[in-house]
Amino acid sequence: MARSNPNTKTTTPAVTPKPISPFGVDSNNSGGGIWEQTSTKKTKLNELLTELNERGIDTGSKGMETLDEAAVGEEGLDLDLVDGMKILVKIVDGSEDNGGIISEDASSQYENQVINTNIEQAAKQATTRLFKLFENTTEEEEWTKDILESKMNEAIRILSEGCVPDVSDKKKKPVAGSLDVSHPFCYLRQFVASDATVVDNVSGNGSGANDDDLDPSIQQQIETLNNITTHALTSSTILYRTLLLRATAQTLLNNWDQLTTITSGDIDRAAISKTELPSSSQRATINAKSIQNVFEAYAHNSPQDWVQSWWKLIDADKDGLIDQEEMNNCVDLSIEPVHLALGDVFDMTLEVCPVRTIGLGGEEEARKKNAWFLGVDAGDNEDAEIPTNIPPVKLSWRNRRKELKQQKILTKTFQATIARHFRDQAEAPHRLRCIYAWAEKAHQDNKLDSVLVDASEDWGSGAASAVMGRKRYVELEPKISYSEFREVQKKTFPHLDRIGEEIITSFKEDLWLLQGSKRQNKELKRDGKGAP
Repeated sequence: MARSNPNTKTTTPAVTPKPISPFGVDSNNSGGGIWEQTSTKKTKLNELLTELNERGIDTGSKGMETLDEAAVGEEGLDLDLVDGMKILVKIVDGSEDNGGIISEDASSQYENQVINTNIEQAAKQATTRLFKLFENTTEEEEWTKDILESKMNEAIRILSEGCVPDVSDKKKKPVAGSLDVSHPFCYLRQFVASDATVVDNVSGNGSGANDDDLDPSIQQQIETLNNITTHALTSSTILYRTLLLRATAQTLLNNWDQLTTITSGDIDRAAISKTELPSSSQRATINAKSIQNVFEAYAHNSPQDWVQSWWKLIDADKDGLIDQEEMNNCVDLSIEPVHLALGDVFDMTLEVCPVRTIGLGGEEEARKKNAWFLGVDAGDNEDAEIPTNIPPVKLSWRNRRKELKQQKILTKTFQATIARHFRDQAEAPHRLRCIYAWAEKAHQDNKLDSVLVDASEDWGSGAASAVMGRKRYVELEPKISYSEFREVQKKTFPHLDRIGEEIITSFKEDLWLLQGSKRQNKELKRDGKGAP
């Protein structure tokens, strides 16, 4: 084998700077550019946007929202539904400035004869009854597993009575064409952003016209429709909060082990200090006051408070510090109630309003009934009255199958979004690892603590092991406080500050992909090339 010439100088190759992401700087690639969006989802969305641009459609002003205009037929109803859900969750996430519309007394201000106020009152009463379970709870009170299960089962029963209709039974089959115009979720498609142009679906005219030039009867209808929609928004917000509380109770019921399991780091620290631990490596109780704080956070506060309340519940020794494993569990537990509650919101919406006009007997039939809540225009019938009670429609087997098929597609897509978004698309596990690594932890001076502990599994007989010289080497990682976690999380994982909005936005992207792929397949079939 030939040797290299020692007199030959080695030239270091020039380093080419990495190009900026085509998606610009955002929460995924800022702070080091480690999460550049190279997913197939983003690539496919840009492909669909490029196709629209090639057809002469201006995509520069609206960006991805241009894909809304490409929706064919009644596909736009699905996108309107998602937009309404997004406004709802933004209010609860605390990222939407609602101008004081959502308040305790807002419903009485916009009360009307269409929205059933009993639904809202039932949700409020259920919330009040829930917190009565925590009356006289002290800071030192501890609950065993049996007590927690009893309390949470009672909480789920109470909150289920306040959620109308109750869709907690997932085995219940959806009803094709079911309609309840008195339910606030029936009007989700009519929720629009505060800076958007309000459209009068009855007259077919935009709000750009001067209100003084309108016929008084039409102007009265516009005002009535706005009152109905605003009342529906306030009632929907209260009902969504109630669903979040029920989902929180279910999460607590399902995750006793995650809340009480003692981490390996705490076991090793106990071995060093000769502290006795339960033989099962699980705490026997959890603090009742901390559980109450979790419910109060989901009832009144934002996702930041949700995470902090779970943090305090997991922190059993009340020193404000938890291990990395417990930090990961804390984030997962704060997201799980949102997954469950949004799934209930979606199922309830399908229960009270069809997804297509065919669920009302067809477009003509829906226009006769003035189904403005489904995005149906009344056309030339300016004298159409606002429906207060639409009888159920008996659909043919063909129309019933079409309605149920579309419901199944939407449900399957939404469930996939919930399962994949934070885990795969937002890369939550990777972001949490980086948060822990980058946080300036004061515990152990942010360094590993190398110690030798007795090899005996029973620390009570550690002396015998010490005589025989049986030791094991352990590296204890430092714990992290919430303030240290929050300082890094705001920059590298801002998705946690808008959990519901993140999920709904991802759902809309999935619908764009679904509709875009359908359009592409139709074009390929028309050109004789066949679907790929």
